Amino acid sequence: MIFSVHIPKTAGTSFRNALKERYGDRLALYYGPNDPATHPLLKVSRRALADQVPALESAGIEVLHGHYTLDTVKDAVDDPSRQVITWLRDPIDRLVSHYSFIKERPTKWAFDKEIKSGALPLVSFARKRRIRNMATRYLGGYALEDLAFVGVTERFELGLAMLFGEEAPVLSRRYNAVSELVDVSPRTRQKLYALNIADIRLYGEACRLMMDRVAASKAVIMPPRPEIAGTGVVRRLIRRAQI
Repeated sequence: MIFSVHIPKTAGTSFRNALKERYGDRLALYYGPNDPATHPLLKVSRRALADQVPALESAGIEVLHGHYTLDTVKDAVDDPSRQVITWLRDPIDRLVSHYSFIKERPTKWAFDKEIKSGALPLVSFARKRRIRNMATRYLGGYALEDLAFVGVTERFELGLAMLFGEEAPVLSRRYNAVSELVDVSPRTRQKLYALNIADIRLYGEACRLMMDRVAASKAVIMPPRPEIAGTGVVRRLIRRAQI
């Protein structure tokens, strides 16, 4: 089974739609036992997820996607390098989007009302233990290079192409996007950076891995150099530069 870890506000809902297009009924979702999108076999606490994997596989499920940490399913993962997929986003952009999303829409978060009323400002939200370095917590100490695929949200379409090749789904829009982000001053942004050092390092590693995979996927073939003597191409380029 493939385990697709949806870290909040990393284009996970868009990826969920891409997976749905690709896998259909072989995709199972988990967003908590009471969420209507959660698969019927997964109406359990996150701590019991791994125990339900055999039942999912017996039901023909090939991909489990949702809000769960890798630590909760580690007993069901035999080979992370073949089974685990996730996406990372710039940690500060992710955090601001997360806060703006809760402020904009009804959610199940315990501090929903505090944010909507203005009683919980962005920096106080960012200091919450469950919010700080969220990506690092979701991936439970696994090294990114040991996972099957780590996408970068800012290069979402490229990531889909790398995963699915010519069969990559083409999405008409981004799903579950925030319509308006809260304003963040440079000073506030500095505070957010200080609170998410581990995630910033993790995101940098994700970007490096993606660039390495892109570079390895296709060698760049340079066009032949023009002849030094009597090169019309060079003369034309020089004339254009002088105009």
